[in-house]
Amino acid sequence: MNYMSSKTIQNIFYGTVILVIIGLVYTNIAGNKQDKTFKADSEQYEQALQMIQSEAVATGIEMLNELTAKYPEEYALYYQLGLAYSATTDYQKAALNFQKAIDSRPALLQDTQFTFRMGEALFHIGELETSQKYLSMPVPESFQAEKDRLLQEIQKQIKS
Repeated sequence: MNYMSSKTIQNIFYGTVILVIIGLVYTNIAGNKQDKTFKADSEQYEQALQMIQSEAVATGIEMLNELTAKYPEEYALYYQLGLAYSATTDYQKAALNFQKAIDSRPALLQDTQFTFRMGEALFHIGELETSQKYLSMPVPESFQAEKDRLLQEIQKQIKS
């Protein structure tokens, strides 16, 4: 039988330990770099929301669009973009971003504020039947009067 010498076993052991240490160091360095990137992106997101709330909507939209390029599956970015575009009355882009949010997270259809905003955007771009479906869903009480007004307007436009 061919047995390995104790020197060979010792070298294999030390080589394995060194590889594990190198792996741990690399993982730590890469993790720290990833943490810094995530923190910077998170700060950019918060800053974009502040810009939108402080009337610098175009700058906020620009910042959110940069983040969607990095995180194309992040529904919250599309939701916030939809709200921002609605604030600028660019309802075409609002509806597009709301749809991307739904595509990434279908559970948003259970969010009453979201469905109202989607229905409102669709109304303004002339998608009346689809808008009516969204606006027929329950809404928060603060949106009820606007919902009723939009549904009445849809009925008028459909009849004419």
